[in-house]
Amino acid sequence: MKKILVLVVLLLTVALPPVQAQTETTEVTPATPQKKHGFIPIPVLYYTPDTRLGLGAAVIGYMQLKSKHDSTYTRLSTARLLVDYTLNKQTDQQLEWSIFTREEKYLLRGELRHRKYVDRFYGIGNRSLEANDEKYEYELVNARLGTLKKFGKHTFAGLDFQFTNYYNVELHDGEETGTSILLTEQVPGYKGGYNGGVGAVFLYDSRDNVAFASSGIFLETAAYRFGSILGGDFDYSNYSVNFSKYFALKPNHVLGSNTFININTGETPLYRLAPAGGDKILRGYARNRFLDQNFAGTQVEYRFPVYKRFGMTTFAGLGDVFDKTSDVSFSTLKYSVGGGIRYALNQEQKLNIRADIGYGREGTNFYIVIGEAF
Repeated sequence: MKKILVLVVLLLTVALPPVQAQTETTEVTPATPQKKHGFIPIPVLYYTPDTRLGLGAAVIGYMQLKSKHDSTYTRLSTARLLVDYTLNKQTDQQLEWSIFTREEKYLLRGELRHRKYVDRFYGIGNRSLEANDEKYEYELVNARLGTLKKFGKHTFAGLDFQFTNYYNVELHDGEETGTSILLTEQVPGYKGGYNGGVGAVFLYDSRDNVAFASSGIFLETAAYRFGSILGGDFDYSNYSVNFSKYFALKPNHVLGSNTFININTGETPLYRLAPAGGDKILRGYARNRFLDQNFAGTQVEYRFPVYKRFGMTTFAGLGDVFDKTSDVSFSTLKYSVGGGIRYALNQEQKLNIRADIGYGREGTNFYIVIGEAF
């Protein structure tokens, strides 16, 4: 596995305004006034074998809306804008948001993105070979728009629409095989295409702080249908369950567990196959190292403070991709162990940048990301 070196330059963070935590609605007293909106700029510098030197910037905006009926506020609403450019002429522009309306009657979530990138493909299945590594290039334009309505304490439900166009796809022959597996096997989406769908989403979130939870539960279930219903080129369905629980062992010492299940049925395109790995789960593997129709995995993480703005974590996880459950065996099961460093952009509210290193069956992977893995 080719190593990835990423360096995030945290300029201006010491002097940044505080970020209000995403906690349950609370009274604000005149004795402890807190700013309810602001911006956090984060310059970024990184290097990978596929991109060479890359540079860019992210800006996080945050706000809380005051109730029309009393002195309480909504939980934190956030929006993040990311723009970067690499010496390989790759670009990524992304705007994503999660916004509570007044009284938290609605939760509005979405993403707008344009990306020009080089990715890697090793084959499909939990026994794909690292030696089959081949590159492919693509561009995408993506829009995701979701509206969830509050139906009870901690509970939201609603619809989510996704539209993605994959184009300018260019395949490269694998170094070991001398041919393109994507072309030979004609994996759905190998020429690009339009992916459109709609999903029903249920959300239960009782976390005390969504940026860095120390107690509570997060549960999100979703069922999507992609295809001709919205003019898409690929007919398939996707079902997912994301469940996390948090325990406060002592102040600022947190034990968290997370289970994620991703199921596809039908003609799933290359870009939407279920991966094992990445910066959120099984961090010992690159996101696209293993792909198949389905994925199931679980992980635990222990988070603790070190010094002022710095904290650390240790984590371990198990999981695998599969087409049928009979595909999974002890010999293919993927494990991941590792640890990481946390740097608080704001100490009070614990909105963190994390640097994680994970070890798996084939070596290590390194990530630097804004926000926790779960």
